[in-house]
Amino acid sequence: MPIATEIPAPTPRPKRRKALWLIALAAAAALGGLTYALTGVEDTVDEGLQERPMACSEAMYAMGWVLPDHASDQRCTELSGGLAGHTQSGTFRIARADARPWLASLSGERNRPGGAGSDSVVERKEGLALGILRPPGSLQADEVRVDVRWESEDTAVVTFETFDY
Repeated sequence: MPIATEIPAPTPRPKRRKALWLIALAAAAALGGLTYALTGVEDTVDEGLQERPMACSEAMYAMGWVLPDHASDQRCTELSGGLAGHTQSGTFRIARADARPWLASLSGERNRPGGAGSDSVVERKEGLALGILRPPGSLQADEVRVDVRWESEDTAVVTFETFDY
């Protein structure tokens, strides 16, 4: 009997087993992350999150400010709990002539962006804007942004929002 001169080399095993295992691991991690995002984070944000209407005079007082005389169409809210911390926002109308003096009267450390006047009020074609850092009231907000939009020759709409970083 003749002896084979060559012994066939064993065929290498495909590496599919390792690749399939890595794909399964990545899919499980993605599914776990998605499950956490849909259940864990949502519970954290929604649980205890409360939005309630509040008087705009109360919101101004919490920032250490006074609501302008003759403010009308007041709509203010307070959002507390969850990841939001404690924030307030609102809108109201005032006489256009009273807008800049009222903004100039607001106390707190002023954000001084480029183009702001000596009172830190930014004047734009459509209205005015002012940023206050850490208002002196009890709210403990990190920043308040106040925007005034000219509504007509006589009236302006004031919008404010607090941020608690």
